[in-house]
Amino acid sequence: MSDKLIIRLASRGQYEIDADRERLLAELNRIDNRIVALLSRTEREMQTLLDEMADQVRARGNVVDDTLTGSDLILPPADLTLAEAAELFRGEGLIPG
Repeated sequence: MSDKLIIRLASRGQYEIDADRERLLAELNRIDNRIVALLSRTEREMQTLLDEMADQVRARGNVVDDTLTGSDLILPPADLTLAEAAELFRGEGLIPG
């Protein structure tokens, strides 16, 4: 590995790092780990809320034969990822209000 490190900031240019390279990498890794933990926690919290939505429907509804009846609203499964949620929950979300 070279003594210099080139880092590109997406859409914001490229930077050459020559001093304190190892410290910078350690700091970037620390921040990266915080982001991973945040996304993981956020995804779990979102999945808990999706479970809550399903619980509300089950508590107030009666099961019907899904081959005979169309759906007016489709709630996503609790194992939805953040990326999938970003596609579904846009504008007013799933339930316009």
